[in-house]
Amino acid sequence: MELVGKDNLKQFAKKYSNVRPGLDLWLTLTKTAQWKSLQDVKATFPATDYIPENQYCFDIRGNNSRLLTAISFQLGVVTVLDFMTHADYDKKKLNSR
Repeated sequence: MELVGKDNLKQFAKKYSNVRPGLDLWLTLTKTAQWKSLQDVKATFPATDYIPENQYCFDIRGNNSRLLTAISFQLGVVTVLDFMTHADYDKKKLNSR
C-alpha cells in the first residue's frame, strides 16, 4: 500500500515513544500489504474497526493507542489521519455522537 502522512507517524512516535515499536510494525506490514477490502485489513490486523466514510481505526501497542486512517482500496492508498491514546479516542467517539 502507498502511505500518505508517514511524517505524521514519525511525529507520533516522538510524542508517544512507548508505542514506537507498535507503529513501526504497523508501518512495515502496511507498506507491504495489498489490501482490497476490510477483510484483507483484518487478516493483517484483526482488531481493526471500520468508521464511516472509509476511515479505519487500528489498535496500536496492546490496545493502548489508536491510529486513525482513511483507506482507498481502489487506489491502494492509506492516509494517516490521527493518533491518540485509547482514552482520548473514547472521548472523541462520545463527543461525535
